[in-house]
Amino acid sequence: MSNANQIKITKLFRKGRAIDIPEGNKELQDEIQMLQEKLNKKHTELFKIQQKKYRIKLTISKKKPVPFVKPEKIIIENSIATLKKNIELMSMISGMEVEEYDLGDFCSIMYHTQHDSKHVIKHRLKINMASGKNVVSMCTYPIGFNYKEIIDGYDDVMMPACLWSLKKGLLANYNRLHQIQALEKLVGFKGEIFKKFDNTHVTITFEAETNRDDEEEDIKIVLVLDYRVYDVRPKTFGFNNCDLPEDDINVLKTQCAVFKKKPLCEAFKQAFMDGIGPFSLKEQNRPGEETGTRRRKPVRPNNNNYNIDDTFIPEESTDQSGNDDQ
Repeated sequence: MSNANQIKITKLFRKGRAIDIPEGNKELQDEIQMLQEKLNKKHTELFKIQQKKYRIKLTISKKKPVPFVKPEKIIIENSIATLKKNIELMSMISGMEVEEYDLGDFCSIMYHTQHDSKHVIKHRLKINMASGKNVVSMCTYPIGFNYKEIIDGYDDVMMPACLWSLKKGLLANYNRLHQIQALEKLVGFKGEIFKKFDNTHVTITFEAETNRDDEEEDIKIVLVLDYRVYDVRPKTFGFNNCDLPEDDINVLKTQCAVFKKKPLCEAFKQAFMDGIGPFSLKEQNRPGEETGTRRRKPVRPNNNNYNIDDTFIPEESTDQSGNDDQ
């Protein structure tokens, strides 16, 4: 092959099939075809490699995140905190909670008094279960609270109905106490109020006057209110040492019927101060206070006011003027 007819292989790859190869160079054509087949194989391999890389990236992006598993200690602490919160909510709603419990030995129950007070008041009931019978061994109820009357109505003090009845009796006891305190502020020195420790018996003594012309003397009324352990309104009421005729007593009972419907302070005000009946609370002066107009207090001189001239001048006194007349 002459130098003029020889074609470089690199030019053939660069120009491709656009260059016509002489027909006499069969060996060269076979070599070019073989190189083209190798090149196509390399292109195919490169395509497969790139396709595999894209598949790997796609599967990584679709992979779900691994969920975080909490340690067992954190789970237990969260469960205990939730349980404590639920117990606090239940004790706030029900007003009772089990403070201590030992199976077969004792059970201690705490009562929360759910009423308006400056201080948090709690009462404890301890029940002894060691002897086979549930017996109250200790309690911190208010003085005079007759809890035995409530317990005697049940076969077992550990029954939920009995425990709820004790709570109901406590609430009624404090309700009556607040009513009596409000009445004492209203009546004040105008009457006397006597009550038992458990507030189930209340006696109100006061002087009353009537709007009738034929009766000028004041009437002493002793109103007696009796409550049951669960009551916040009196079950019965009556009058002690009342010298009124039977007709007047019936009128007075009708006038006091409001005590069974309204709180003690409001009922007393409506019955004996608002004039709904012939008998009303007598207006009295405070101890040591005179009847009629109140004497005005003497005005003390203001020593810091320099406009007041309180200098004593003998010539202006009455004695001096009397001497001059003589």
